[in-house]
Amino acid sequence: DMCTIEEAKDFLEKVPAEQKYMATSCCPAWHSMIYKLFPGEAKNISMTLTPMVFTARLMKKKYPGCKVVFVGPCAAKKLEAIREDIRSDVDFVLTFEEFAGILEACDLDLDTLEADENELREASSAARGFAVSGGVAQAVADKIREWYPGKEVKIAAAETLADCKKMLLKARAGQYNGYLLEGMGCPGGCIGGAGTIADPQRTMGAVNKYKSSAPFNDPETSAYIDKIHFLKEEM
Repeated sequence: DMCTIEEAKDFLEKVPAEQKYMATSCCPAWHSMIYKLFPGEAKNISMTLTPMVFTARLMKKKYPGCKVVFVGPCAAKKLEAIREDIRSDVDFVLTFEEFAGILEACDLDLDTLEADENELREASSAARGFAVSGGVAQAVADKIREWYPGKEVKIAAAETLADCKKMLLKARAGQYNGYLLEGMGCPGGCIGGAGTIADPQRTMGAVNKYKSSAPFNDPETSAYIDKIHFLKEEM
């Protein structure tokens, strides 16, 4: 939710006043590809923190001295976590595959464990859709249109690095001026990550069900939105 709000503001402030288009910042593989293959286009990446870093900094602020472990399907998050400006925020990154191995090695049966009722679940339906290709750009565009009804927000999304490269070639040639570009390194988005242990098609259905059960739809309803300012100051 914090990422949605901040990226929407970033787009409105910079496109087209300061840059031709804006690329989303969430996927580290997409982010890294731009820096390596299209260094001249790196200035067009949103400066918004990723959800992992926003959450990590929130937890470090709320619980000083705590350890933050990111668990997900993304192997590229390991590279993001060791960046000099982030390594103090995220202590460990595990893929679902690695975490499953830990559970098996410890002989833990999740079906017999009680859920922690204090687990944070306060996320909008828009935020819960980030894991599927197109979800980030859609959430940002919807928020901009809510603030400015009638405003056209052109978006383009690509999944897999091969298609991301094609999209960047077109962007560099000026074919996506004024656009919000979302790149996802894996097929289907995060749900197709290298460290996943579930079929992406089945996962997509689970994500959609998770979205529909969200306690609210508007990212600005999040109780954590007022934390954006101090979290960005610590960049």
